Amino acid sequence: MGGYNSEKLLSTLLKNRGIQDFSKLHEFINPSVSSFRDPFLFENMETIVSMLEKAKKEGSRICIYGDYDVDGITGTAFLVKVFRQIGMDTLYYIPSRDEEGYGLTKKNIDFLLEKGVKLVITVDTGYNSLEDIAYAKSKSMEVIISDHHKTVREEGDEDILFLNPKLSQSYEFKFLSGAGVALKIAQALYQRLHLDLNELYQYLDIIMIGTIADVVPMVDENRIIIKNGLRILQKTKVKGLSYLLKYLKFGDKHINTTDVSYYISPLINSLGRVGTSRIAADFFIKEDDFEIYNIIEEMKKLNKKRRELEKNIYDDAIRSIEKNGKKGLKCIFLANRRWHPGVIGVVSSRLSLKFQVPVVLIALEGKFGKASCRSVRNISVYNILEEVKEDLVRYGGHDLAAGFTIEEEKVEKVRQYFMEYLSRDTQGVERKKKYTIDMELPLEAIGENLLKDIEKISPFGSENPHPLFLEKNLNFREIRKFGVDQRHFNGTLVKAGREYPAVGFDLGHRIQLDTYLAQTFDIVYYPEKVNLHGEKMIQIRIKDIIIKDEFYDIFIKS
Repeated sequence: MGGYNSEKLLSTLLKNRGIQDFSKLHEFINPSVSSFRDPFLFENMETIVSMLEKAKKEGSRICIYGDYDVDGITGTAFLVKVFRQIGMDTLYYIPSRDEEGYGLTKKNIDFLLEKGVKLVITVDTGYNSLEDIAYAKSKSMEVIISDHHKTVREEGDEDILFLNPKLSQSYEFKFLSGAGVALKIAQALYQRLHLDLNELYQYLDIIMIGTIADVVPMVDENRIIIKNGLRILQKTKVKGLSYLLKYLKFGDKHINTTDVSYYISPLINSLGRVGTSRIAADFFIKEDDFEIYNIIEEMKKLNKKRRELEKNIYDDAIRSIEKNGKKGLKCIFLANRRWHPGVIGVVSSRLSLKFQVPVVLIALEGKFGKASCRSVRNISVYNILEEVKEDLVRYGGHDLAAGFTIEEEKVEKVRQYFMEYLSRDTQGVERKKKYTIDMELPLEAIGENLLKDIEKISPFGSENPHPLFLEKNLNFREIRKFGVDQRHFNGTLVKAGREYPAVGFDLGHRIQLDTYLAQTFDIVYYPEKVNLHGEKMIQIRIKDIIIKDEFYDIFIKS
């Protein structure tokens, strides 16, 4: 196995991720639900659980009011399922992105009052207006605001019942998703009622999907959620998910975070952002076979529409960037009336990754615009929004991902501020994307045992990146470019007479088809198990490729 030592590999990977205390090794590799933090460490949890206990005892109707993205949808669906299974009268509401917008509104409060709702729990809806919450209270409706977005407390909000790790002084883990915060509420209630927590954790796959979709750090409780949620997903008890896995033809495939990010989440997201938001929650909650079948058909249709919308927006943005010139690019800040507000977030992410600069895309409609912001390391887009908040209708989010609503007449003013801020704030900031390579690893070391060792430290994402390896002096036997504008390539690597199938996404521009046969390459890569044309095989996923003798700058951890 040419240069591969299991113990050395694992110790190197863990050391590179800051784990040098090997007493924590087992916990990291096998994160257990028993390691969840005590939900009562949240300041307001005692009050919240008392309210829920009372509602259960009196048979009061409650409503889970979630956001229309995957995080909000999954958190909502989870609470509905686990509350209903213990006999609580629970409704759910996901507002329409196009027609109702973000958060709890007076109109929807009136609708819920007509339905007899006495208590509302929001999930992932951000900081709601004090006026709307005061209105609900004036109608004798109690409101619990569960959220995870970075926010600032305002004067007069002392009476609002918040549950937000970023606002907590006593809950030490700050990076739960909105669905993760919903999980903590359910944990606390089940503990108080002395119920079997396994009855709760059987639906951890729902929370896992929301957690992955929200791109939170893959550490601490998030690691517990994702690792156990992926295991549960393989034999899911959620009928909608079981049908979806069959549609995706996963079969007995070992499902990983990439599968969730690239296949499952977009389908759910298409319902919340392009279609009818409530249907996305129905997908997790409904048990009728015919209803679930219709939802999945709607998913397929809307996902196709979503991809088309994203392509159009992306192409529009690229044309604007090229027209204005890419030299000295500090920020991409664009607005357009043709853009769909439900999909600009994905395009913003793609553009920020491509150009390594903050991106703000605004979908204009009427007198207002809805914006999606994505940033890069060391630049907090949320902090910038805080500085211009007087010019925004509302805003919220995280350092690297945020959103806002703005009057069209103020767009140019905010754009100019962004440009000014980034011109003075990013002096000397390195924009070139660098990869942290864990170690040199020859291709001949790759096999089933190595893949199993790598899997031990999954799931991968923020704060726990996928291991990357360096291999030098390779040749290609064949290469084929594919995708829009031939952005990607696949081919066959050759070393010592052995062949290795390989793929490089967004690397098509680095390969010249008329010269590659005569060239030698270094690659940054990781191996992955794939199913190609019905055949399971190990593929080399190339993250960076360097033509020998060309200058390159890659940081390798010692």
